[in-house]
Formats: sequence, structure tokens, C-alpha cells
Amino acid sequence: MLNLSEFKVIKQEQNNHFYRFTVEKKEMPYMCMQCGSIQFIHEGEDIADNVEFKLHQVKERTVSDISMHGKAVRLVLKHRRFKCSACDGTFYEYLESIERNGKVTKRLVEHIKQLTLKRPFLTIGEEYGISHTSVRRYFLEFVEEKERDRRLIAPRVLGIDEAHLNRTMRGVFTDNENRIMLEMTPDNLKRTVKATIQSMEGYKNIEVATVDMNAGYKYAMNELVPDCYVVVDKFHVIKYAQEALNAIRVQIKNGLPKDERRFLTRDRWVLLRNKEDLEWRDIERRMEWFKRYPLLEKAYWLKEGIRDVYNQSEDKHEALERFAKWESEIPKEFKEFKAIRRTFNNNKQEIFNYFDRPYTNAYTESVNNIIKSVEKAGKGYTFDVLRAKVLYGTHATLKKPKYTEEMEFQPFEKLWGGKFDMEPIRVSPDPEPEFDIVGVDLTTLNEILKRGDF
Repeated sequence: MLNLSEFKVIKQEQNNHFYRFTVEKKEMPYMCMQCGSIQFIHEGEDIADNVEFKLHQVKERTVSDISMHGKAVRLVLKHRRFKCSACDGTFYEYLESIERNGKVTKRLVEHIKQLTLKRPFLTIGEEYGISHTSVRRYFLEFVEEKERDRRLIAPRVLGIDEAHLNRTMRGVFTDNENRIMLEMTPDNLKRTVKATIQSMEGYKNIEVATVDMNAGYKYAMNELVPDCYVVVDKFHVIKYAQEALNAIRVQIKNGLPKDERRFLTRDRWVLLRNKEDLEWRDIERRMEWFKRYPLLEKAYWLKEGIRDVYNQSEDKHEALERFAKWESEIPKEFKEFKAIRRTFNNNKQEIFNYFDRPYTNAYTESVNNIIKSVEKAGKGYTFDVLRAKVLYGTHATLKKPKYTEEMEFQPFEKLWGGKFDMEPIRVSPDPEPEFDIVGVDLTTLNEILKRGDF
């Protein structure tokens, strides 16, 4: 029932809440923990040559173990202390299942490490009779173990973005081509971004980095990988134009009498929606608004003008021409659009790099929705716990076998083009395979969150 082979169960008891097992170690010690002497008794030899361990003391210890059948388990361990005839010292017998002076079994420690990704430290500690600081120590050990197995490999197309988590902006790094989250960082400061990129194997080979208009991201990439194309995500650019339009819309609407505001019912939805996605009745309504409020019309077409830079330009040259025309059409009274024009010009090279390397941060942006679900599912958890849970706590974590000399390989003749003349490389089965953690598949993680299994 207990399934701890090194112990003999002397007594087993229960009540409504606990199982209690009184146990002692089955085998006698074979080596002195003080001097290293091996117990040796041989009849007929000089008694002085014998090394004997005599029972000196028995001390009872209460140790927590994994719960069974909905009840907490406590082991009352009769821990024996022996006296060595060789050194005349005393020692406690070594226990394989319990750390020295530990209050929990080793298997419970491993179980608690998994629980720390699901439950608050305090409740775990209360259930198993240990302090929440001990639970936190086990959690940190778990993270340290996983970090040792982690191998951050720089992708060809790196996505850098931020997500609001636990009231702080966090850095999020993704492999945009393979839809993998690589890392979450405590903040999104430039020094943190640089350190994270430098921790990736082969970061000098990053070809494209998709970012928003956070200057720290751009400068970090320029300093570390000067030849990398830094591309400002086009959806961020369009978002700036939408926000400028919305600010003008609110200003116009707030300046109207209450009864006239009703004329602009659903105005936000219609005006911020893409023009090609509107139904005919919304287009008619929009035209009526524009007849009455010409400034609203100008703001609307400025928003759509930025979209046209991307959607109707055949190449970079045409995009630059459209942008120059867009700039010239901004009215003097539109301070909102004048402000974003300055922002666009400060990031002009990175914005128009899109037409050389048409990558977006759309997939990295989708991480923000996942992060919000993570925060909701793990309400009350610290960032460290949420990060560990995202990176290591679900089957969305991607792993690949570590290279070892014992791996089995098959020879092949052709590497590029055609088929292998022999079977492809394969890894021989290993009863305890070791893996490098390479990232988190965000599609799988999103499915886990939707099912409520996080």
C-alpha cells in the first residue's frame, strides 16, 4: 500500500483525514557514515578485525508523504542511530527515500514541484505540513532543473513584443516562422532584451526581427545584429492611425448636443472597421455622417490612407510615395495625426523595411491574448510561477533529444535533394531519455487554455 520498498510497515492507522504509517528501514547499514568503515564480522578471526554497528538510539520522526485516497499521509519513522566499533562514533542510518533531516519524502518533493505550477504555495504547505518557504524552495529547484535543460536557439525571424502581466509590462520573444514562444522576461527594458537575445545560440544569424515602435527593441537589435532587418509591425502602424481617428471622433462627438449624438450611433464600430468590410447600410450611414461632419471624414480617410500604403503599394518606392502624399494631406488642426507622423518618421526605415521583408508581428501579438488567459487562469500567482507554468508546465512545451555519444545513427549519401539512399537518422530508444526544452507551441497552449486545463 505504501510502495516504499526500503521500509517495513510496523503499524498502519487512519482517521477521517489522515493515514499514519509507522515504519522502519528493512536493511541494516553496511557502512559507517562517520569513518566509512564497512561492517565486517567473521567468526574465527581476531575480534579486533571485526567492524560492528550496534544499535545506539531510536528516534521517531514524522514525515509527510504523497496523499492517498483523498487523505493526507504521515510516516512515523523509527530512525535508528548506530555506534561504529571502528571509530567509536555514532551515525543515523542513510535513507534513500527521505532527505537528511527532511520533513517530506523525496517523491513528495517531486510531486510538490508539479503542484507549485497549479496551486498557491501556502495551501500546499498547509496540506503537507511544511512552510510555504520550503514549497517556494522546491519550486525554485524545479525551475533551475528546467533551465539547465533549456536550449534557446535563435530563430531566423524573431518576434519581440510586450504583454501586460501582473501589472507590469513583460517581454515576449517568439519564433514567428514556427509559431513558438521562446521566452518571457520580467520586463521589456533594453538591457533585458539584449541579454535575452544574447542568451540564444546563433543570435548573430537572426535575419529579421519584427517589433513594435518601442525604441529599445530597435536599438537592441541594431547593436547586437547590425545586418538584421528590423521590421516595425504594420498592424502597430495602422493601430496608431486608428487611435488618432478615434481621438478626433470622440472630440467631435463630445462637442455635440446630447440629442445630436444619437445621430452618430455605432460610429466607433463603423469608423474603425476596415472600409472593405463594411456592409452597404453602414456605408450609407457613414456618408451621411461625413456630409454633416467634414472633419470626421478627413480623419477617416487619413486612417484608411495608412492602410492603403500597405495594401495598395506594389513595392517600397510606391509605398514611400503614398506615405509622402498621406503626410501632405494632414490638416494643421489634426494634432493627433501630426503626432503620429513624427513617430512614423522616427521609425521610417523600420516601417518601410516591411516591403523588403514582409513579416509581421501578428503571431507574436496573438501571444497577448494567451498571456491574458494565463493571468486569468493563474490569478494570484507571481510572474515567476506563471512563466514557469507557461514554459514548462504543460504538454505544449516542445522538447528534442539531447545529443549523446550513445545515439544510434545510420549512414547516408545525399543531404540536399532527392531521397536518402538509406533510412533517415534515428535515435535509439532510451528508457530515460534526456531532452532539451526549445520552446512552447502557442497553438497547443491556446487549446489547453480554452479547455481550462492550464
